[in-house]
Amino acid sequence: MRTTSFCKAACVAALWCCAATGFAVAHVPDAAPVQDLGVSEVSGDDGYKPTTSANYTEITSDAWEGKALSAADLLSTLPGIQSYKQGGLGSFQTVSIRGIAARNILICVDGVPLNDASGGAVNLGSIDLNQMEKVEVYKGNVPAKFGVSGIGGAVNFVTKNAIKKGGRVLAAYGNHNTWEGSFQVATPVTDSLMFASSFATRHSDNDYEYTNRNGTQYIDEDDFTATRENAQYTDVSGNVQFRMLHGNGYFSTLSVTASRYEGGNPGKEQQQTKVAKFVGESSQIRYGLESVGYFDDRLFLNGAVSARFDKNMASSYYPLDHIGYGGNAFMEYGSAMFKWVPELWIDFTPVERLKGTTRVAFEWEQADARGNSRDWSLNRKSYVGSGDLYYHLFKYFGLGGEGSAQMIKDRLDDGTFVQATGSRTLQKAKDRDASFAGRLYSRLGNVESPLSGEVSIGRFYRQPALMELYGTFPGAISNPDLKREKVTRFEASGIYKFPGYRTSFQTTYYESHIEDGICWLMSLEFLRPDNVAHALIRGVEMELNSSPIKLMDVVLRATIQKTEDRSHFNAFDGKKLPGEPDRSYFAQATLHLPLHFDFSWASDWRSIMYSDRANRTEQPAVVTHRADLSFSPYEKTRLTFAVNNITDQKYRNFYTPFPMPGREYKFTIIQGF
Repeated sequence: MRTTSFCKAACVAALWCCAATGFAVAHVPDAAPVQDLGVSEVSGDDGYKPTTSANYTEITSDAWEGKALSAADLLSTLPGIQSYKQGGLGSFQTVSIRGIAARNILICVDGVPLNDASGGAVNLGSIDLNQMEKVEVYKGNVPAKFGVSGIGGAVNFVTKNAIKKGGRVLAAYGNHNTWEGSFQVATPVTDSLMFASSFATRHSDNDYEYTNRNGTQYIDEDDFTATRENAQYTDVSGNVQFRMLHGNGYFSTLSVTASRYEGGNPGKEQQQTKVAKFVGESSQIRYGLESVGYFDDRLFLNGAVSARFDKNMASSYYPLDHIGYGGNAFMEYGSAMFKWVPELWIDFTPVERLKGTTRVAFEWEQADARGNSRDWSLNRKSYVGSGDLYYHLFKYFGLGGEGSAQMIKDRLDDGTFVQATGSRTLQKAKDRDASFAGRLYSRLGNVESPLSGEVSIGRFYRQPALMELYGTFPGAISNPDLKREKVTRFEASGIYKFPGYRTSFQTTYYESHIEDGICWLMSLEFLRPDNVAHALIRGVEMELNSSPIKLMDVVLRATIQKTEDRSHFNAFDGKKLPGEPDRSYFAQATLHLPLHFDFSWASDWRSIMYSDRANRTEQPAVVTHRADLSFSPYEKTRLTFAVNNITDQKYRNFYTPFPMPGREYKFTIIQGF
């Protein structure tokens, strides 16, 4: 409990530090011109930076500011990515990439993974985009700087940084008493030290109307309209960063980030509760050092040490149990996770056409019980080595490869692990074998050529998480005999830039064979994870970007795929994978109007999908439209009015019957300085 109090105090103190220091430094007078501290320029009015690879996309803040988009909404605008939400602002949100489930997607903030010992999907709903500078999306692989071994790709959220002098204030308000506010500033302290600070907060009552099915899912006559209660959500986050240029030409960066979110949990239609809620707290500190170039800039050394703490708690109180007898049991349960990662990586170019990266890292992760659940403590140490190498054989052709190796050691700190059913006792954690992953690829074309492409084949894995192996969840038991999940992936992509027409077209074919996928099955009235999933995923994604005239930008994206469960169970074999539609389309047009106005319209549609492996619960096809109108009366002032879900469609996500909000409005003002 002492550690918990300390971490909570540290989290709150860091938030106050972010706000107070930011306002203080905002009034530092302009200093003399500073040395180049690594300014990064981005292009693209829509916020999507042009790239020569269909497997990588960089999204900047122009793509989301003022547009009523959550992190999951933003990512799902890309082809091959599907998003899932459980409600309004702050609700649980995830994405899948090219048919690979959300729990196998590596989610990072400033390069530090958020995936924890539970093995579940990272909740994107708790990520405030107002704190982010850009989002890096890797759909075909996990690059060497993140460890290579991820099955489904990676998403890295990059926070506002101490790179470019300036600042801004954002304020937004929408229906259901939804509001947002953020403040950022970056300023030189000396001629070799830059400082940046940011502070952001969000809130929504989430009291929107929805159709209550009255406990009869397939009978419409007794449905009625209800208002969502106990669904409020609030979060607050802050970031402080110092970036220093040292006398020997080295750069060092120190950043501290903290956040806290809290929301109500109203329950499922006929099981409403007034006091159930969830609370999450996190803090992260990272120090990085970047070297000057050695051997005529052919070798660069980089090192970093990061530490992250996360605590998540859920609580509920039901005055009546399911049988009808009175009860006053108050349940509070959760976990605390701590992760420490020192790492070193080298970028090298020994000859003009050869370049590569090598990374070594040690990861220490610990999970502890919180609340009413029985005390437990789990510990994992991982040794990771990864690298990539690319050789440009000819002007328009090159070959490359990526690989990684991981050795892990688990420990049960209490010395003995007993499953909730009492059926198994372990004196120590089971040994895990070393794991290897790799990818080979070839590239055609270069930045100047109108046609470029890439073909790759790789073998990836995911080790079972600590709590899948040994943890205790409410209503679930773990499985220490789990094997690692494996997938073989083949991808072929091409990009063609039409000369002189400011138009590009890209397409990708992807195919994944999944083995020993981990699924949670019902066993003796408990959920239990097991290696039962085998699947085949095939698909094609396409994207057209065009600016046919100077005043208009057009984006068209499509995903067509087939997912097939190849389990040995007759109930699942041949069925579609849960949450994966056969088709999804996205279209957006932006008009740059006179008098400093911009108008944007976006529409997306997906086909039906199923919520379960047996394909018994069907989610209907959904089409949504949104529009936003922006006005920039001054160079650094922008006003935006956005309408989301214009046709007021109401539907439920496949994870839970929690309803989705209908039409939403949002007004945003951004003032730079």
